[in-house]
Formats: sequence, C-alpha cells, structure tokens
Amino acid sequence: MRRGTLDIFETVRTILARNLEIDPEAIDLEFKFHNFIDRLADRRQRLSGSKDLLYYIEAANIYIDLSEAFELHFLADFTDNTCITVADLILLIKSKVDAAP
Repeated sequence: MRRGTLDIFETVRTILARNLEIDPEAIDLEFKFHNFIDRLADRRQRLSGSKDLLYYIEAANIYIDLSEAFELHFLADFTDNTCITVADLILLIKSKVDAAP
C-alpha cells in the first residue's frame, strides 16, 4: 500500500474539507486543523450556551476517517499536541505507510 505524498495530501485535504464543510482549496500544508476544530467547537458552544462535548466529535470523526482511509491507527500520536498542521499529518501518515509491510 505505497502512497505518494501528493496522494496522501489530496486524501487528507478531501477528508478535512468534507468533515469541516469547507472548500478543499482552503486547506494547504500549513492548515492548522486541530486549532480550527477547537475554535469551531468553542464558538458553537458559546452560541448555543451549551458546554456539550459533542461539538468535539468533529475532530474524532476526522481522525477516524483518516485512520480508515489509510488503514492506520494514529489518534494517540497527536494527543499531546496543541497544534497539528496538515503537513504534520502527511509526514506521520507517510512514515507509517512506508513502514507497513
């Protein structure tokens, strides 16, 4: 299952755009989607007046979709990071894909 960096980027871009309901062209290598999710969830919580954690399910859905697309499990790889860029994701995915038998 060898994938090139451009192929990985396009898959990541498509998954992020679909989950965030934004234009894929708005997503580049420096797109800080983890911070974006936090800000989006915080805004939704403030607007609704609810501190419901369901707003953070979007982030989990993105990780699940990426894990399924690349047949990888890497959610824990970023749990301590406050900022994750698309480039970070691509590098991690590429390293795992290249290491797969």
